[in-house]
Formats: sequence, C-alpha cells, structure tokens
Amino acid sequence: MRLISGLPVERDFGWGAAIESAARSYADRFPVAFRGAEGCELIATDGRRYLDLLCGAGVHVLGHAHPRIMAALHDVQAPLLSGLDLTTTDKLAFIEGLLGTLPAALRDDCRIQFCGPTGSDTIEAALKLARLATGRSGIFAFIGGYHGMSQGALGVSSARGVRRAGLRVRDDVTFCPFPYPFRGRGAWADPEAAIDLALAHVEMLLADDHSGTDIPAAMLIEAVQGEGGNIVAPPRFLRGLRALCDRHGILLILDEIQSGVGRTGHWWAHQHADVRVDMMCVAKGIGGGVPIGLLVYRSDLDLWQPGDHIGTFRGPLLAFILGRTTIEVIKEERLVEGAARLGATLSRGLEEMVARHAAAGELRGLGLFLGIELCGRPGLTAGEAARRVQAGLFERGIIIERGGRDGAVLRLLPPLNLPEAAADRFLEGLDRELASL
Repeated sequence: MRLISGLPVERDFGWGAAIESAARSYADRFPVAFRGAEGCELIATDGRRYLDLLCGAGVHVLGHAHPRIMAALHDVQAPLLSGLDLTTTDKLAFIEGLLGTLPAALRDDCRIQFCGPTGSDTIEAALKLARLATGRSGIFAFIGGYHGMSQGALGVSSARGVRRAGLRVRDDVTFCPFPYPFRGRGAWADPEAAIDLALAHVEMLLADDHSGTDIPAAMLIEAVQGEGGNIVAPPRFLRGLRALCDRHGILLILDEIQSGVGRTGHWWAHQHADVRVDMMCVAKGIGGGVPIGLLVYRSDLDLWQPGDHIGTFRGPLLAFILGRTTIEVIKEERLVEGAARLGATLSRGLEEMVARHAAAGELRGLGLFLGIELCGRPGLTAGEAARRVQAGLFERGIIIERGGRDGAVLRLLPPLNLPEAAADRFLEGLDRELASL
C-alpha cells in the first residue's frame, strides 16, 4: 500500500470514487489521482504529466506553481487569513492593482464589494444591488447563459441540466435570445440578422405594454458565454443592449467571472465591444489560485446599508496577496497581449481543422478563450463525438473541457503564459482525434 499525502490508499482513483459524492464531474472524466502540478501540467501519482488546458476552469491564469506566486506565498508572515471586511494593507494593495485593470469609465467612478469566495456570490450581490438601486425585481438573462450554482445564480442560468438541482427560484427572470447562428434556423442562422432579431425581441418586451413583462431592474449577460459553448456576444448586440438599458433605466451587468483577467486579449471581455457597464462580476483568476469574488459597480449605485451583503470569508488575505501578484505578472510579462497573439495562432490551426474535418463544425471565442463545436454523423451525435475526442485527448495526456449544447463544444481555458510548444502539442493531438471519428 502506498501513501498519497499521508493517506493510505489501495487504488489512486478508486478510493476517492468510493468515498466522494455522486455530484463529482471532472474526476469522472479524468480518472487518475494527481499529486502535484507545475506550469501548464498536472502530475499524476505515477509520474505522468498531463497538459492542463482546463486549469481549474480558468482559475490558474498563470498556470500552476508560478515562481512569483510561490515566492509571494513564501513571504507571507503572520497572515490575517480571514479578515472579514476589515481594512488591511494587503486589501488596499490589491484594490490598487485591480483599479489599474479596469476600463477608464468604471475605474474613475466605482465601488467594490468583496463577496463570498465564489463567482456565484458575486452574482447574488449584483442581483440584490440591482433590486435595491432600481426598486424593481425583474431580471433579463440570456439563453445559453451560466452564472453559478447558488439559488439566485441558478435562477438566471438557462441550462436545464444545472437548474434541475436547484429550488427553481426565479424572481421574475425573463430569458432573452442570444445570437447563436451556428444552431440558428431561418433568419437566425444569419449572423447579422440574428443580432437584429435578438435586439428586436428584447425591445419588444420592453416597449410593448402587453408583453407580459415588466421593466426589469437589470440585464445580466456574459460577453462570451463560457459554459454555453464559447459563444461571443457580437459588439453590435452588446451596444444595442446598452442603448436599450439607457432608454429604460435598466442596469447592465457583465459576468466576467470566467472571461476576465486577460483571457480574451483584453483585461475584460466586454472591452472588445467598447461598451460601458454598470456592474461587473469578477472571480476565478483574479485571486491567483485562491478563492475570491467581488463586484465592481458605479459609485452612485452604492446604496447598501451595513450588513446588506455579508459573509465570513470576504477578506481573504492570501487572495489579496496572490491576486496583486498575478496582476503584476500579467502586466510585466504583457500576457494580455500574449493571449491575443497565441490565441490568433491557435485559432488559425483550429480553423484549418474546421475546414479539413467534417466533425469540426465551428470555431468560436476570443484570445485564449476558445471553443470548437463538433458535428454529429449517422450513429454518432455531436455530444458523443465531443466525449470521444475529450477521452482520446486524455489518453494522449491532454486535459480539455466540454460545454455548450449537448456538451458538443471542446473548450480551452489554458494559462495565459501557455508555451507555444504546448499549443502545438494540443493541435496535433486534436487533429488526430478528429480524424479518428
């Protein structure tokens, strides 16, 4: 019997599968036990190294065990590990670094609410603040959107598969169409027409006093739908929503939990559309690998009363230290620009596969936030094809995510500093797996 982290286990993977809950997902897709990680690789107990293009669902934007992150951890002395919402020097340093990443319009007129240490709680905070600021309770969310697993966040997420485990708390949520031409029918299959139709649908709901829908407090949207299948919101669509929000006094909330922190080739994905936001939800990569969630919003919306949104772990000192370090490294190493460059290289290789393989339907995404949707064939659905490719890549030592409708989209969430050789290895492996379908 071997020891793993001091625990006697007879089988690396089987022991964990026998004791953990059935709610696990990633462990079943990648059935080995890992003992460590370095850079863009996970290290299994047998010493095999796996190219990690999932990276904690986008958390590890600098990869695993980055030298600067490890040095920052080593330098922590007498840490106040949970500071509630007390002011600390580390929090102030983190805020200073965060402000330097924000679009000018938001940076110069904002407040920051530190939430519980999950993206879901930033969504909860945004929904609560929108109601408080406007006096209205309705929310317009979008088909294909995913915002987390807590009850409010589930209420504004569209996927039946994740909603079924919730309490179905919706609080006047209206789901509006999101342009998705790849699966569109009729005029919805045309990219420009899909934008027009989606905007017209939202405008009708707002303008028609017989639409059955009240004017909402806010619209909540992702600039790139991650779990929905890496579907990019066209800039004209986001700008059109901004105009409708302004016309009707509605708040525009951007969920940047997975798409932010440089992943798309801008610090924040909505910057590609040059659109002004009223609130922005941030989590995942901004904490340098340690859980943190925060909400950035216009200063005039700061109508909270003390205690309106509280939680024990709102002052994660390690996240402040590692988050500030992460921001510094991204700036010093110009990793936002690097994500745009490497993303363009990956995109060219993936576009060639779309043209060459019948199973590859469409490439979507921005920067290093990419997804490729697969097609089915007689006897093999698109979702089954994606599962086969994911499993085949894992056998080759490559870990990727799936998402989208029927899980048919192969999704990339690599570190921003992914080596070009690692990108080439992925492209070669994917090319072989697609050819085998």
